[in-house]
Amino acid sequence: MSILIRKNLHKVRFAIRSSLTHHFYISHIHPYSSSLTSIDRTPNQHSFTVNYLINSCGFPLEKAITASKYHNFETPEKPDRVIAFLFNHGFTKTQALNVIRKVPQVIVSNPEKTLLPKLEFFKSKGFSSTDVVKILSTTPKLLLRSLDNQIIPSFELFKNLIGSEEKTLSAIKRSAGLLSVDLDSRMTPSVEILREFNVPDVNITYLLKYHPRVFTPSERFRQTVEEVKGMGFNPLRVTFVLAIYVLNSLSKLVWEKKIEVYKKWGLSQDEILVAFGKYPLFIMVSEDKITRVMDFFVNKMGLESLFVSKRPALLSLSFEKRIVPRCFVYQALQAKGLIRGTNISFSTMLKSPETLFIRKVVNLAKEEAPELLKLYEKKLALAR
Repeated sequence: MSILIRKNLHKVRFAIRSSLTHHFYISHIHPYSSSLTSIDRTPNQHSFTVNYLINSCGFPLEKAITASKYHNFETPEKPDRVIAFLFNHGFTKTQALNVIRKVPQVIVSNPEKTLLPKLEFFKSKGFSSTDVVKILSTTPKLLLRSLDNQIIPSFELFKNLIGSEEKTLSAIKRSAGLLSVDLDSRMTPSVEILREFNVPDVNITYLLKYHPRVFTPSERFRQTVEEVKGMGFNPLRVTFVLAIYVLNSLSKLVWEKKIEVYKKWGLSQDEILVAFGKYPLFIMVSEDKITRVMDFFVNKMGLESLFVSKRPALLSLSFEKRIVPRCFVYQALQAKGLIRGTNISFSTMLKSPETLFIRKVVNLAKEEAPELLKLYEKKLALAR
């Protein structure tokens, strides 16, 4: 491995060494500003570290100066080696320099001693090379955490809470930053609070896997759980933990804005809250999507606003790839008087899996409307 790194390091230096600053220079990574051009003309104006961070890593001048106070170096060997190491382990130029800009400490680290063991740990747990690069590119602070004292204990604790290594991998892909926090003081107490409220372990696991960031310090978390309980949610149902996720994710201001958007379509406060009780993620839909979906159902399909509020999960469907194409099919069947023959409700038609929709709706009408499948596929192609 070290021989390979030295060979690639030699190639990298030869290809991107700048004769002006005499250090590692990546010319196709960062769109330099006019201020950087001025710096290049007067390379001695700043320290070697500052010039390197600007010209090789795309740092803004002020950030380069600040970083140089804590991570100073006078030759390019060590930072060049770190960058070459990242390249050799699958990081693109953009990803490698993004890591360095987010955590400048990495540039002066010993890659074989401090970086490689972490990459090897993730791979040993079942993450692919692509997964590892993505995790460390999006959460580069993990490269600064102790493997033995932080990452491994957090991984094991998280696995014990979730109950399986496979689900743990999935959760970490969603939120790798969890490995850099003190899970024992943050997550374990929250899990115990949920158990105190008789939330089934299967629903706790769901929350850990899909929405792990919801686990805040225990006092705040308990307040959210009590608020959800006070709203009438049943702790035995998955909607209970979904409501916790929603309330923990939205500020009061954003919550009120979403409510106002729904009200513009004629829904009352009580009707909105009933919809929230059925499907809490109903309130997480963006304001733009709420408007587009409600406009389509009310003004294009001629439905009442209450139709949507009574079936709030419809808001989670893709507007372009699900709602519009299937409503097109529905209208085509309705125009031919074939809709009753499908023996399937409008909302079920929208929510059904693709294969079931084709079999139960499109294929049943292929004799009377043989062009329907082609038209549906055309609509889907346009959406993509």
